Amino acid sequence: RLGGPEIRRPPTEEQLAFGGGPRGPQVLPGTYTVKLTVNDKMFDQQVEVKLDPSITTPVSELQETQTMMVKLRDMQSTINSSLRFLDSVKEQLKHTQTTMKNLHKEPDKDMTKALDDYIKALDTLTDRLSARDEGLGFAGKAQVSDDIGNLYFSLDSNFGPTLGQRQYFGEIEPAYRTRVDEVNKFLSQTLPQWNERLRAWGAPTLTTRKPLEP
Repeated sequence: RLGGPEIRRPPTEEQLAFGGGPRGPQVLPGTYTVKLTVNDKMFDQQVEVKLDPSITTPVSELQETQTMMVKLRDMQSTINSSLRFLDSVKEQLKHTQTTMKNLHKEPDKDMTKALDDYIKALDTLTDRLSARDEGLGFAGKAQVSDDIGNLYFSLDSNFGPTLGQRQYFGEIEPAYRTRVDEVNKFLSQTLPQWNERLRAWGAPTLTTRKPLEP
């Protein structure tokens, strides 16, 4: 298999025990080089991947499935990278709230309200990317990250994409680009504005990062 998507949070021991790490798309029939690194030594060997004789799906359809899965994997990686960053910013804001309360008996009211508003704004943006865990195994309304993951796993087979899967992919792509644009607007406009205000209050500023590449 090819490499799997980046993840938002490290998997728990239970998740690793039952499901392992993220699964990448299956490779196509052909010759590949397998590399193994042990300490400072590297070993490599060529292996040939053959198609199961019982599989009658044309290689061209398997190629279409792999191409679609690679695109979905990369989209999922971008979304999860965004979510990791937004989670980090939220934790920084919570830390700032605690720090400023410890430094000042009566913190600036405008700053206190702004920090609360920033956290709410982050929650809103995060919820537009991925369904919130409501506890007891229940999740909120499905968002683009969930749609990408559902289609990705439904394609993980030895068949070509169905008409419905092709149409679903066509619906997901524009929704994904819209969400990436929203995150990039936050990174390029909103976050610098927040830092400017935090700096004026003498509060710790927030980590920044480059815009995402769709």
